[in-house]
Amino acid sequence: MTYRAASGRSDGEVALRVVVIGDSTAFTDHRGPQLPDEPTLYPNVLATHLGERLGRPIDCTVLAQPGSTVRDAVRLVTKDRHAQFEVIGPADAVVVGVGSFDHAPAGVPPSLQALVPFLRPASVRRTVRSRLHAAYPRLVRIRRGRGRRTPAGEFHRLYGQLLDHVRGLTWGRAAGVALGPTSHRSTYYGDRHPEHPKAEAEQLSLAVAHGFRAVAAWPLIRPHTGSLNPDGIHWPAPAHRAVGLALAEALAPSLRGDGARIGLPEDRG
Repeated sequence: MTYRAASGRSDGEVALRVVVIGDSTAFTDHRGPQLPDEPTLYPNVLATHLGERLGRPIDCTVLAQPGSTVRDAVRLVTKDRHAQFEVIGPADAVVVGVGSFDHAPAGVPPSLQALVPFLRPASVRRTVRSRLHAAYPRLVRIRRGRGRRTPAGEFHRLYGQLLDHVRGLTWGRAAGVALGPTSHRSTYYGDRHPEHPKAEAEQLSLAVAHGFRAVAAWPLIRPHTGSLNPDGIHWPAPAHRAVGLALAEALAPSLRGDGARIGLPEDRG
């Protein structure tokens, strides 16, 4: 899913280009998926606030799809030529907002779920999908929420690749911010998520090591968990606003010229 949100002055000044590489949290609120121009979604809040902070027009492009994982994001930045060279390459700032689904409690293996769309006939496909969906929370509870959909070592490898490719595509010229993983209050994930704090710390530490600023999402979402989408995952408008404002604050120094762009720590001295 790709869309643009413009913000700030429109007096002929060249817009700053911001790209969000995300998942369904970038376009879904407590009511469900929203149209691209919904002003309360965090990418649009980011664009609006950043434009106000900098006094510049902002062109924000979102690359996101439901259930996107770090593996999907790596494929995007290595295989999709439009995303690589027409969207990310010219960007002035990139927000990397994936990882939440990777760190969700493991139930049915993703490799097994990936086979379902290829099953025939349709009646068999629907039956298998329904049974796997019902089995997922039971398996999470059996494991007491331990284990992640993407194993920690594999996530570390792929997330590092993702950040390196973003830096490479922008030639290190862009400002970069990594948005940490959200948690949930979801029966589908067994109403438990004991490994989230560790996964969040590991992901944000890795982002900093790769030259990105880090914004932890869950502390911003936690005060609003009573108003989550019925799925127990997606955020209400006040939570989107908190995330968008935090991202804008993290990006503003670099885009004003008084902060570092994406680069390894040794490159920034």
